[in-house]
Amino acid sequence: MEATLTQHPSVKQTVVVAKEDNSGAQGLVAYIVPLVESNITSNPELSNTQINSWQNLFNQQIDEQKSEVTDPLFNISGWSSSYDNQSLPERQMRIWAGDIVAQVLAHKPKKVCEIGCGTGLLLFQIAPHTQAYYGIDISRISLEYIQQQILQEPEKYAQVNLAQKRADEIGDLSAQNFDVVILNSVIQYFPNVEYLLQAISEAIQIVKPGGIILLGDVRCLPLMKAFHSSVQLYQATPSLSRQQLKEKIDIKMEQERELLVSPELFVALQEKHPEITHVQIRLQRGTEHNELNKYRYSVLLHIEAQPGTVITPTVESGGALSVQQIETYLRDIGPESICFSGLVNGRVANDVELVEWLSQPESKQNVQQLRQFLQEKRVNGIDPERLHQLSSDNGYSLELCWSAQGGPELMDGVFVRSELAKEGIVLTPLTQKSVVASNWHNYGNNPLSSQFRKELIPELREYLQSRLPEYMVPSGLMVLSQLPLTPNGKVDRKALPVTDMASSVSTEYVAPQTQTQKALAEIWAEVLGIEKVGIHDNFFDLGGHSLMATQVVSRVQQAFGNELTLQGLFESPTIAGIAKNIEVLRQLPQDKTTLISETEEYERFVL
Repeated sequence: MEATLTQHPSVKQTVVVAKEDNSGAQGLVAYIVPLVESNITSNPELSNTQINSWQNLFNQQIDEQKSEVTDPLFNISGWSSSYDNQSLPERQMRIWAGDIVAQVLAHKPKKVCEIGCGTGLLLFQIAPHTQAYYGIDISRISLEYIQQQILQEPEKYAQVNLAQKRADEIGDLSAQNFDVVILNSVIQYFPNVEYLLQAISEAIQIVKPGGIILLGDVRCLPLMKAFHSSVQLYQATPSLSRQQLKEKIDIKMEQERELLVSPELFVALQEKHPEITHVQIRLQRGTEHNELNKYRYSVLLHIEAQPGTVITPTVESGGALSVQQIETYLRDIGPESICFSGLVNGRVANDVELVEWLSQPESKQNVQQLRQFLQEKRVNGIDPERLHQLSSDNGYSLELCWSAQGGPELMDGVFVRSELAKEGIVLTPLTQKSVVASNWHNYGNNPLSSQFRKELIPELREYLQSRLPEYMVPSGLMVLSQLPLTPNGKVDRKALPVTDMASSVSTEYVAPQTQTQKALAEIWAEVLGIEKVGIHDNFFDLGGHSLMATQVVSRVQQAFGNELTLQGLFESPTIAGIAKNIEVLRQLPQDKTTLISETEEYERFVL
């Protein structure tokens, strides 16, 4: 059977074992490691499906939340916390956006192109300072929203032009010669690294010599596990075991649908594109810690920069230094420039410590005990904003970047006299590093892999049924990114997960009872690509995410004629909750339809 599976062109490695599932039943289970990269790269249909799914999601979010917008020129629809799904505070969003705006305006651009302009968070702040602003987005509804706001002040935004395009379709703008091209908070929605490289290649063609490409809000690949561990620890029930928490984290890592990128990719780009003369990588600004400033960064690609001052200061080890010691050094020594390397980033140090702790040998601690342990063992680190304040107070400009060496919790800080910094480009050890431009897919995760695996299972089952007698066809198929190994390098069969891994860390299975519940369970099973869904199972614990949520909402609307919204699914993410809401709808007058949440409080769904 293993030999038959390995003959399939999409299979890299496989092992078949007799396994007992959660119910105690024995059966053959095949574990498959697919040739994901080669198959996805040669599958443009999968990429296009992903892009279209994001487009549908953006459209739904803007439509659903338009009545909640308090400032039409700062519409933060869809900006929700991964921890509790609540909207990110507007004051935090304004600081985040202000950081990007300040970096753009520092270059005093006359012509700007923004790829992925969304609802205009940056456009409305930057455009008044330019002679021409070209906004591009895949969402028609986003562009219509911006146009509606422009009509309120047509003279102020007369220089704005809008177009519906994908990020890899901007080649026809090559004659524009923009001073700045912005890709802010859009890279994470690209289907793979290859698409990112294509978008950057096209962006380079429309930037004039001496201009820049600013890539903002880039999710950091080296911190991927720290991010998911932090979110799952926050969401977990106190009694959840350490092993169950690890399984939840592993599931979310496998199912990640956004693109995360290693900072080193942008340094390696200089070899691929000699037009990129300098690279600057910066940690996001922000006084209050959130996922935007903990796990994301911005990049400036300088295109054919004019010869000038490039500042590469002396590097001193800063791992053991406190903020007070750094300030004393700057005041007493007063260097023109200095780099302190290996500073501990206080924003993420504890999350990285959590990852390290979870990788240690098995212990019997549960989530409640783990939270207490981490609280008592807080890692000493430096808040990046304290360094920015310190530099400003002492007449310095600060360039803060991920560290060139060491773990993802480390950062390098370059302090340069303010007047000197204005005259040149400040580089950090990471952006001076020599990085070989090869194996580009190693610099990012693969957002399409979970969808590819979901589609691969029925294909493999049909493949086996056509080649093997029925008794030899495995009852379970599970696709893994890699097989667990023993210290000797052999497959660790004891560490292979049960086939219903998602539900094993969820609630006790309760079968659908009513016709409504059964219909909903069928929709969920088809979208999630699983065989069994209980009425109390959480959609997101079963592997659901925002892209799948749009499919569920659409199918529920078709099946029941009710306008279930994305927000409604987030608030009531179980079949029991949605079915109850649907039953209530059927009993209410059509013009007063309301849905109730699982907390029995009436919540508005857009009808």
